[in-house]
Amino acid sequence: MKKSNYSNGYIFILLLLLLCNSCEKNIDLNLDKTPPMLVVEAYINNSLRTYNYVIIGKTVNFNESQFANTAVEKATVTITEGDFEKGKGYQWNTASKVTMKEGKTPGMHGLYVPGAYFDPKLTTDSSHALLGKPGKAYLLEIVAEGRKYTAITTLPIPVPIDSLTNTPPFKDDSGKILARLTVHYTDPDTLGNAQIYYWGNRYTKNTFGWGALSTDRYLPNTDELVNGQAIHITHSAPLPIGDTAIYYLVSIERPVYDFWDSFNKARVNSGPFSTPVVLKSNIKGSNVVGCFSGFAVSSMKHVMK
Repeated sequence: MKKSNYSNGYIFILLLLLLCNSCEKNIDLNLDKTPPMLVVEAYINNSLRTYNYVIIGKTVNFNESQFANTAVEKATVTITEGDFEKGKGYQWNTASKVTMKEGKTPGMHGLYVPGAYFDPKLTTDSSHALLGKPGKAYLLEIVAEGRKYTAITTLPIPVPIDSLTNTPPFKDDSGKILARLTVHYTDPDTLGNAQIYYWGNRYTKNTFGWGALSTDRYLPNTDELVNGQAIHITHSAPLPIGDTAIYYLVSIERPVYDFWDSFNKARVNSGPFSTPVVLKSNIKGSNVVGCFSGFAVSSMKHVMK
């Protein structure tokens, strides 16, 4: 055991010396320019109508300084509901097809965001705007810049939240009294369930979108080791005492989990010299990356105390 510790320490010091020496040299990186990829971020959920949207953009090269043209505007975007029938495959209900449009929406505080597509009914008849149904499949079709892209996602059955609690309060370095949120739920007694965790509070009420909510990026979860068991997860980000948290327990199918798991790993990657992470996209088409995420949402409020 002592030999192992010494060896690890030696390797660590050697790496530090190599890094220090390399800091004294100039490294020129000749990065080849690559054609831009289409980037798709799309959602369908059963709870928040304004949070069903599609965002389309393009990648830029590493040394690119202009970002003005990264949004993809004037695309044709539709979402169609359907079912998967054994022996027949997916059967799509063409009468359910919704054409998503760019424009001002209540969820964006009346702002127009290029490349963001919503159901137009959000501004004219919001109670009948697009809303997902657990157990249903959804087909995303995009025609952008002369090319077609498709994706399919399914909303699982939502897993109910048993309760929300918080840890005992504590003071941080600035004297604020905080606590951490804990969610309690029971995993269904079937293998293959996966969840993502989101919550909003006073700091997110004036923001928009799933990406603007708080989340624990290290904790997308699957049930290989906890199938059918009671789950108790305390999230690392503290919240102020007296704050009201709105918690979203999001159940997802495995391809959606695989994408967000690979995305989170890429986010915490150690820079351009580390091993690259391949994003596990579920969008079909040429030169495209992204995910059409079917979110089956259960929600609950909790006052931090």
